[in-house]
Amino acid sequence: MPTSRCATRLFSLTKALSPRIPALHCPRTHPIRSYATIPAPSRSLHQVPVDHAGFNNTARNRDIVLRPYQEAAISACTNALQSGLRRLGVSSPTGSGKTTIFLSLIPRVPFYASCENDGRPRGEKGQTLIIVNSVELAEQTQKSAERILGDGWTIEIEQSKRVASGLADVTIATYQTLNNRDRLNKFDPSKFKLVIVDEAHHSAAPSYLRLLHYFNEDVQVPKSSQAPSPHQHGFKVPIIGFSATFSRADQHSLLSAFEEIVFHRDMKDMLSEKHLTQAKLTTVKADLELDEVETSSGDFKNAALARKVNTPEINELIVRTYLHRASERRSTLVFCVDLGHVEALTQGFRNAGIDARSVSSKSKPETRKATIAAFGKGEFPVLINCEVLTEGTDIPQIDCILLARPTQSRNLLVQMVGRGLRLSPESGKTDCHIIDLVDSVANANGLIVTPTLLGLSLDEVDVEDHGRQSAESKKPRGAPDYDITYLDQDDPFHVDISAQPVIQKISKNAWVSCGNGKYALELIGSGTIIATREHPQLYSISYRPNLPPELAPLGKGRSPYGSVRVVGHSPDLERALQAGDKFAEKKLGRGRSLALLRYAPWRQRLASESAVKHLLKRLGEENDSLRDGQGKERVLRLWGKKVSVGSLTAGQVSSWLCAMKNGAKGIRIARDKLEEKEKAKAEARAEKERQQQMRNLPLPPST
Repeated sequence: MPTSRCATRLFSLTKALSPRIPALHCPRTHPIRSYATIPAPSRSLHQVPVDHAGFNNTARNRDIVLRPYQEAAISACTNALQSGLRRLGVSSPTGSGKTTIFLSLIPRVPFYASCENDGRPRGEKGQTLIIVNSVELAEQTQKSAERILGDGWTIEIEQSKRVASGLADVTIATYQTLNNRDRLNKFDPSKFKLVIVDEAHHSAAPSYLRLLHYFNEDVQVPKSSQAPSPHQHGFKVPIIGFSATFSRADQHSLLSAFEEIVFHRDMKDMLSEKHLTQAKLTTVKADLELDEVETSSGDFKNAALARKVNTPEINELIVRTYLHRASERRSTLVFCVDLGHVEALTQGFRNAGIDARSVSSKSKPETRKATIAAFGKGEFPVLINCEVLTEGTDIPQIDCILLARPTQSRNLLVQMVGRGLRLSPESGKTDCHIIDLVDSVANANGLIVTPTLLGLSLDEVDVEDHGRQSAESKKPRGAPDYDITYLDQDDPFHVDISAQPVIQKISKNAWVSCGNGKYALELIGSGTIIATREHPQLYSISYRPNLPPELAPLGKGRSPYGSVRVVGHSPDLERALQAGDKFAEKKLGRGRSLALLRYAPWRQRLASESAVKHLLKRLGEENDSLRDGQGKERVLRLWGKKVSVGSLTAGQVSSWLCAMKNGAKGIRIARDKLEEKEKAKAEARAEKERQQQMRNLPLPPST
């Protein structure tokens, strides 16, 4: 293999990871409430009584035993509907049996007459619409519905040439077909008791919102989008969305479609309870130079990414890794960047004597279906795809996932990895081997399976950063050889040390930790974005503009221009900072937003004398000189760290000032006082014990 700049280095780390996987939290703007124990309201909302005796062919009566968390999800939905909610989200990881959950839910949902102007009963069973986003999902759902619901239910598909009557108990339809108004109009909302959305993270798209608004007027349709019905039509059919990834890479809010996520199941719990298979990981590091790849909507642009990944050297590395690490695996699923990458990598595997086949958007539906079926039966060992098998694929036999496409999208990462986590003891599967291709330059900000999904700390992952020196290790040219620790730009007051590597992994921008779960990003004179932890599973993202100079004398309290505006919410720090980055780019434009980067050139330059003096003044230093009485560069000890004031960079000064403006200084002072108090108590206890020992008789030697 060549040893040029594009040459690759292979480092592999294989670990059994099942017990270490953390919670994956679902995004929402309200805390998840437990609907498992909510009593029914004293007066139902146009509820039609349900004759459960007529549902003899439901999941409970057809020897289908639901897992406890599946029963809990169903109870959460029915209780939430009884409480008056009509647009619900259910978050459960890939492999948890979401299809089984929502099909088993259908018979248990009463028919709530949904028109506010007409509360009369419309029937006892009511109709259900299931919306999916692919032909394969429609067919899979139909087979599952026939098995779970049984012969007492009529089930039809509305998709392309398959035309449903609009009268079936359950209709499974692709959203693409329903966006044809003539196809949609046959469905009478007044006859429907339930609309189910599979892969519901797509629901923020205008095409989905128009469709859902047809059944429920509370779904918010974009002003620029023409709804397929009058904006106020009175129908409020319950809508329940199911997804493993209730978030959007483009940060568009799902609140337009859903009002609350009523149930969430963590991947960590699924693995610890052995509802998913154990995972093993091999990380493959290569010089991909992903920091040069353009991004769009929260992920790398495919064309630019392919130029870095679809090379003879990288493809050879992938094949060699498979041969060395996974050649004994029964069924390996490979994810590629684009069609060209699929073709090149498929040929690379075949050249190595491996029976590898591929599916893509270019494949004919019949061919794609037959290839996937043969792969599931174990007729060949490697299936290579691009954006075909990320959603809705049900092949439990997959025991190896090879991620040949780096990504910045948590949703895509979760979907790809989830393809291999289903249980399949009948095929001899004991675990799933995940092979992750990552950039050896950590600053490239591509998500790595281990820290972002499987929950290991960075110390437990062999990810070495040779691309750039850290801010602490880099000394300015000509700096004196003092024993100096340089300021950490991410956490200048050391109020949140554990967050530093996390911030650096999540965002390329110069976010600053301000303590107590608060993070700030200065917009170079245009205000500040602040991400604040409201509670462990909810972050708010707010924007505080700078006051115009002419209004500065008024102060923020008397000017509406200085008020803080909440612009979004996220379930965890990662997505909160990503949402903040998206807002910053929209606010400043792509060109100006480059100045926000942690490694922007201006941040690496030495700070001006006036900037350093301003910092010293804000720190409370009476002497703002940069040199001591002997003319040497002045060194201060601040919060246990030696700081050479003349060697500070512009970025370090900016981060320090940003942290002070957002409360970090006060938190640091309070923490230091508490530490001093605890230290004094410890010294007093030690002195008391010493005095006590002096009064005691010495013990004789042990015999």
